[in-house]
Amino acid sequence: MASLLVRLKQHKDSASPAERDLIGRILEAPGEISGLSIHELAAYTFASPSTITRMCKKLGLKGYKEFQRFLIYDLALLRENELSKIDDLAPTDTTRQTIEKVTRGNVDSLRLVGKLNDPEVYDTCVDLMEAARTINLFGMGASLLSARDLHYKLLRIGVNCNLIDDWHGQLLYASNSGPDDLSIAISYSGSTDEVNTCARLAHERGGKVIAITGAGFESELTRSADQILFVGSTEPLMRSAAMASRIGQLGVIDILFKSFVNRNYERFSEVLEKNQIRKHQ
Repeated sequence: MASLLVRLKQHKDSASPAERDLIGRILEAPGEISGLSIHELAAYTFASPSTITRMCKKLGLKGYKEFQRFLIYDLALLRENELSKIDDLAPTDTTRQTIEKVTRGNVDSLRLVGKLNDPEVYDTCVDLMEAARTINLFGMGASLLSARDLHYKLLRIGVNCNLIDDWHGQLLYASNSGPDDLSIAISYSGSTDEVNTCARLAHERGGKVIAITGAGFESELTRSADQILFVGSTEPLMRSAAMASRIGQLGVIDILFKSFVNRNYERFSEVLEKNQIRKHQ
């Protein structure tokens, strides 16, 4: 079952006005409501107990007790994410300290990817990829390198996929996208203006959007996304270079790609064999 916070974000757009206000207040400060009784939560969020109960049922929960149980689990994951944050490299670091910092950051990033994203979310993303006429990829800076990795993988299995380094080119892909197209937007911070603009435009054109990000639920990027695949935010935003964040993005991409191939294994294995570039001995 998907993360409670993920389900809240996904349900928000289709919720009633009262439920939408309730969900917004929960997502703003989930730690503040952990352990509250249903009546205490009603007072905190200015919602009625019946609205809270109705929301729980629509989220597929048995009741408010299960809501609190899933919330506590999600908050534990978020705290683990915070504890896994690594300091940026320092000029006083020895080579051994540098090795330990980089290795720990990469390992923690991949471990968090496994915990932050539910298999059902990957399955839904694969559904969107299968249904898409064209897949457009958006990314800038270090995230562009991750987008290139996915672009190359999709080309190898014959999927119609677009990626261009120039931002104006990415913007044109977003502008030309429609309801039959899928966009995958990659941004660790979730605050890259160019990526956010492309994701928002693709969404406005009626296309589906998958975000791969380390940002929270209320970032500009996630607001434009139909599905969100999270990267553990183990790096400070002000950093010397993208390291663990890049590993996390590539981990998400590898899981997404392998799940996509597994869904259509016979067809894609034939294409992979056909597109194999033979190397001379």
